[in-house]
Amino acid sequence: MATQADVIHATWGGGGAVTLREHLQAQFTQRTNIPTRVVEVPNTAGAVRSPTASQYNVVDLTYFEAVGLARTNLVEAFEDSEFPALRNISPELIVRNRQGKIVGLATHFAYYAIAFNTTLAKASDFGSWNDLGDPRWKGRLAVTRPIYASSYDLTILARANGGDARNITPGLEPLRRVIGNALTTYTSLAHMNTLLARGEVAAVPFYSTRVWHLRKQGQTNIDMVIPREGALMLPYVVMVPKGASDRAQTVAYLNELIDAQAQARLSAHTGAIPTNNQAVLPKEIEESLGMTRAQLMERMYVPDWNVIVTSHEDRINQIEQMVAASRR
Repeated sequence: MATQADVIHATWGGGGAVTLREHLQAQFTQRTNIPTRVVEVPNTAGAVRSPTASQYNVVDLTYFEAVGLARTNLVEAFEDSEFPALRNISPELIVRNRQGKIVGLATHFAYYAIAFNTTLAKASDFGSWNDLGDPRWKGRLAVTRPIYASSYDLTILARANGGDARNITPGLEPLRRVIGNALTTYTSLAHMNTLLARGEVAAVPFYSTRVWHLRKQGQTNIDMVIPREGALMLPYVVMVPKGASDRAQTVAYLNELIDAQAQARLSAHTGAIPTNNQAVLPKEIEESLGMTRAQLMERMYVPDWNVIVTSHEDRINQIEQMVAASRR
């Protein structure tokens, strides 16, 4: 009898791989007898584009990357009927190809809001995204690199000023002011963690899961606020590389990833928010948010990522010009 092959899940390096292994795969294998394995890769989108991509059954990606890959012939497509829990996931969190088939499923999300050092600022200082452009923060902020600012910061600032992902013009001048206030452009998450924790900057547009992890590790002088215009939802998606083996086992595993209980279990160890609307947030997560999942969802902005992907290069160029001008 042939040995049953592992379902191999490729993800980013770090603690997320351990969490997947211990709090999702172990339970899944025990229940189904389907062997599973996590593989850490430095670039998950690159793994899907690799000639050896079919060695992986499932790959984690940002929503932005998933939308780009949905336009290629590099990922497997699925029918809605293969995923019973699909009815509990918002349609905008399902990535489809041009034929309307499912090519990606969002399994959890973080959000992009304003992180701040509590000794240097307070939540009420950032009632609006536009407050980051106030002259009093000159030399006291950090910003991310243009490749991300063009997708995240510009989009949410456009939203805060009457625009949206398609019409980013209202966000250009507010972003110019934010960049003008920045002491530095952070080069990695670890770099930003240090800048915030040491009080080298007072605030930064940042990721909710990073703030959650820092506080979990005992960093008590960092907090996060969602301005009144809302936060940018950042979903994380799983895709299946073209030619991956064991389709039936892979579908079973994908269903586990969108299961409400499995997502809630992972949430307790990652700070990420489940995409399944039936998932009950762990008490610790709800307390850290200061609101229920339903209340949080009301404050999320889900942009049209197809527009952002299509306009990416042009918007990067605009942000790079802003950054260059701010350094003159």
